[in-house]
Amino acid sequence: MSIIDADRVDEARTEAARSPLAEIDIVRTGPGTPGGRFLRRFWTAIHRSEDLAKGQAKPIRILCEDFTLYRGESGTARVIDQRCPHRGALLHLGWIEGEDIRCVYHGWKFDCTGQCVEQPAEEAGFARKVALRTYPTREYLGQIFAYFGAGEPPPFPPYAGPQTEGFIDVWNPERVPCNYLQSFENTMDEVHVAFVHRPGGSHAKIFDLPIITAEETDWGMIRYGTRQNGKVRVTLHYAPSTVRVIVPPLVGMEWQGGWVEIFFNLTPIDDENHLWLVSAHVPLTGAMADAYREKRAEYSRKVAATAPALEVALELIAGKHRYADVRHPDLAVVQDIATQAGQGRFTDRSKEHLGRSDAGIILWRKILTRELRAIAEGREPKRWTPAPASVVPVPGF
Repeated sequence: MSIIDADRVDEARTEAARSPLAEIDIVRTGPGTPGGRFLRRFWTAIHRSEDLAKGQAKPIRILCEDFTLYRGESGTARVIDQRCPHRGALLHLGWIEGEDIRCVYHGWKFDCTGQCVEQPAEEAGFARKVALRTYPTREYLGQIFAYFGAGEPPPFPPYAGPQTEGFIDVWNPERVPCNYLQSFENTMDEVHVAFVHRPGGSHAKIFDLPIITAEETDWGMIRYGTRQNGKVRVTLHYAPSTVRVIVPPLVGMEWQGGWVEIFFNLTPIDDENHLWLVSAHVPLTGAMADAYREKRAEYSRKVAATAPALEVALELIAGKHRYADVRHPDLAVVQDIATQAGQGRFTDRSKEHLGRSDAGIILWRKILTRELRAIAEGREPKRWTPAPASVVPVPGF
């Protein structure tokens, strides 16, 4: 295992400087790029399950490629090519028939395997010569996942679920206008919480500055934040871009005990935009769970009646508001988007000055550079395996 702690951070920083990022581009995710090939080795969270109804089709863009996502009448979500192979019409404009999808342009119909099964104006037998690409899909913790890589997909689910009683509360997806790695690295930066989220008091209990250490694992990276009182916050970073952590409740959603466990998927749309797809495990049952759901519904109505978090964050970036004055139901989301997207679509890592608190970021860049270099050179990268169910985050407070 590879460990970076406070005593070795200078050594790691020097090593990172000797391996310039320009040699291996760690931010690009398109097909054929080392980063894109790396990300396509894993299941990818692509859409919130509840936002795709039976019989509905919609366009999606993931990893710099365009696809059609639809849900058959059985309830199964499917991902196929964006366009009909006849003359390129957008397939999401068509309609669903059972588990099949029919193109709106000339009525060509494709089954769930991608095989064309009907062409109303063509000779019999021609349909069997035409097929779409399809991609494996599964659903887990309220999110739709797809596999875009070569060969058989890895084991599913990509990570273990909650180990205690409760229910899953799936947050509103966010589209963030910057490269996904900026947000993934932010999840490794525990020190930012005491400053970015200080206005508004959403993270009032996270006030002292921890000593950060990090360790590579068979499934990604585990990070420790040791407080002055000796308590340790444990956060899991699953390869390639998911974090599992216990966080304070949303403002207005406080309850006794309060904190929730979240699974935070950071999915590239393209190299300049990405999705936040978050599933939260709320450890409540019975009447307490019912009361929480009622409070959550009220909270959702308040959010719907307010300017979107992204809009407010962009106004902050543009200097239209004072950061400390902004109040919003999704204040922590506003704050994170403003600080991460405020770095630009791509942050210039060559101008950074990483320190002791950046131990997790240093380690992940080292891992990512190593993996992408292996792929670029035609060598076999690391074989990642799902984390054991026994490895769970710890709040550390």
